[in-house]
Amino acid sequence: MNYRHAFHAGNFADVHKHVALLMLLEHLRKKPKPFFVLDTHAGRGLYDFKSREAERGAEWQNGVAKVVASKWDQPEVAAYVRATRRSPTGERALRFYPGSPLLIAEQLRDTDRAVFVEQQTDEAQFLRKEAQGLARVSVLNQDGYAALKAHLPPKENRGLVLIDPPFETADEFDRLTKALLFGLERWSNGTFCVWYPIKAGGAHARFHRQLKDSGVKKLLVSEFNIKPADSPLGLNGSGLLVANPPYQLDERLQAVLPELHRVVSPNGEGDVKTEWLVGE
Repeated sequence: MNYRHAFHAGNFADVHKHVALLMLLEHLRKKPKPFFVLDTHAGRGLYDFKSREAERGAEWQNGVAKVVASKWDQPEVAAYVRATRRSPTGERALRFYPGSPLLIAEQLRDTDRAVFVEQQTDEAQFLRKEAQGLARVSVLNQDGYAALKAHLPPKENRGLVLIDPPFETADEFDRLTKALLFGLERWSNGTFCVWYPIKAGGAHARFHRQLKDSGVKKLLVSEFNIKPADSPLGLNGSGLLVANPPYQLDERLQAVLPELHRVVSPNGEGDVKTEWLVGE
């Protein structure tokens, strides 16, 4: 595996994914009972926009940079902006970007717990350094899909599983489908949030059909496209599939994402949608 998220950190897909992630965590925090979070493909946790990888494509400039530079009335976006502006060096300029593990860790209370899994050894070592001193967090260097069997169901019996694979292999959607169905079998009342790329060829549509045919209920789809879905040039959009979503997540995403899209894609290319793939 050669994927490095540092090339893409803070891009439009991260904006979509991390706004939704913070919304899911905020819902969990509303109840006093402890919750558990498993991040199966965690990455390194913190990304430097002045690094060689980030500067190569500068994708963050058309993602988080545009969001931070705008004014927001939506509380969900305001929360995301606050989270991204927490610089470890105290710099006011937007230089460092927190990946999903750090965003999750920031939302944990004293009774909550998280496990971050990263298969690439150097990325896992970097994440361990970032997570030092966090008593409620474990960082594991292993296969993320295997972690579903090892850690589900959790003792807390409420919480979230984030599955955000690198999509380097041709069979990733098949592996993802099997992993999600397995996870739901082991923890039927857990919330699962799955990220997937939207590219030409329709692989994500086949993924949707497989899940519909599986008989699983309560599947919500949110898609954030900055180019037409059939554009042959790279990543056209960001997709999220949420199993067992919290109450009114669909309504809040329908309110928030169009405003985000107008900022991230000011020329109006692409579109957004949030709809039920399978209801109750």
